[in-house]
Amino acid sequence: MEHIENQNLMKIGIVVDNIEEAARQFTELFGMEMPVIRTPDFSKEPQHTESGYTWYRGQFIPGRVKLANLQMGPVTVELLEAYDEPSSWNEFKQQAGQGVHFITFTVPGFEQHINLMESKGFPLTHKGEYGKGRYSYFDTIAKLGVTLGLQELGEPKDNPVMPKVEVQ
Repeated sequence: MEHIENQNLMKIGIVVDNIEEAARQFTELFGMEMPVIRTPDFSKEPQHTESGYTWYRGQFIPGRVKLANLQMGPVTVELLEAYDEPSSWNEFKQQAGQGVHFITFTVPGFEQHINLMESKGFPLTHKGEYGKGRYSYFDTIAKLGVTLGLQELGEPKDNPVMPKVEVQ
């Protein structure tokens, strides 16, 4: 594999300070219905298994974030309100405040694309699996101006393995 096998932008992730206010502003500007705002259940301890985990900079994390999806033509605008805990979303918020955090492309062959990105000098920083989908973010801001995300939807096509985790 020499390049990413999809040039169709699927998602733009925007970190916001107040998701309710940002969603309201978007819906008013574009004449849309208010999206469902998903809030994590803090009473449930996340279980990290092959079919569901969130990994960030070498460690499993709860991966909690408030989020809302706005379908805008073929692109999903994902609004994310980060919690004050380790995550790529909170890291972005602490470094840059509100703004466009990532752009995501859907690819076939998830693990092969991770290998490609790392071979091009873009380390994997965040990876998640949620049943019938998986996503990843790479350290690309210095060279691309934005975090590049790749996702694969459906059953795994290339036998993904859970990421290695630092032992503390």
